[in-house]
Amino acid sequence: MASVPDGVRSTSPAALGERLERALGQPVREWVEPDTGLSAAARYSVTLGDRSRVFVKAATDEQTERWLRTEYLALQHVPERFVPGVLAWLDEPGCFPVLVVEDLRRAHWPASHQGVDWRAGDIDRVLTTVSDLSRVQAPPGFVPSRQGPAHWPAFVREGPDRDAFLDLGLCSAAWLTDAAHLLVKAEASLDDSGDRLVHGDLRSDNICIDAERVVFVDWSTASRGHAEHDLAHLLPTLHLEGGPVPFDVLPAGRGWAAAGCASLARRVLDERALPPWLARVFVRLIAIDLSWAASCLGLPRPDGIDWQAI
Repeated sequence: MASVPDGVRSTSPAALGERLERALGQPVREWVEPDTGLSAAARYSVTLGDRSRVFVKAATDEQTERWLRTEYLALQHVPERFVPGVLAWLDEPGCFPVLVVEDLRRAHWPASHQGVDWRAGDIDRVLTTVSDLSRVQAPPGFVPSRQGPAHWPAFVREGPDRDAFLDLGLCSAAWLTDAAHLLVKAEASLDDSGDRLVHGDLRSDNICIDAERVVFVDWSTASRGHAEHDLAHLLPTLHLEGGPVPFDVLPAGRGWAAAGCASLARRVLDERALPPWLARVFVRLIAIDLSWAASCLGLPRPDGIDWQAI
């Protein structure tokens, strides 16, 4: 293969080929773009000369470069049983960095563009592994988890934001008025600080089951924060996909539930360019979070449309 000149930052297979062969000491035989990933980073499942496979993730711009460097830092510190093994880190001057890890194509991936397929026992194993991960301390250099602004005050105050929230159909105006003080207080009570390792984007398409271990991928937003962070953010999506009711797992999660509901509502109402299918998923998650918050706060069940009917 032709060499990649300094300053050329392409991440096409042709440009990556020699870098990989030089790092791994084998010729590259085949490139396959997997059904995974939402960022602009380039991803390939690569077959090598000895017929083994590796997974390649390459930055394509400054943002994905920052994310990839965070991911590489995380993979160096997270206990091996939680993550794919690192095989190479390519970081030559003038080129975007490239991360090479073990290929987990043969593992069971519960989520893909074709839908979600949790097998019996999978969700329980994931929840146990998330609990184990929550005991891991974050390494030095990890930034604190970002805690967003409070949104409930605007949603319960008379005005266009309240009207827009009610238009989602998840509760009546009377229910929202009665719940307003507790929802505002619950959101304000959330403290996401801590010294635990936080994945930051745990969802079913970033999880696979490889034989006896549960593996978490895409650590590009890893940070330092509260031990409950990953669990609290994962529970609503798991419930959407057939998992337990969030309240049954985290009955004291009023802050997580209230904040999650309000932040997603803010996105749905503000981001007009959201694809309709994604906006619908978000509204279903808002409904799950609102019901979770109500249970934690001893409020009546929200009297609007149930998430399963959305």
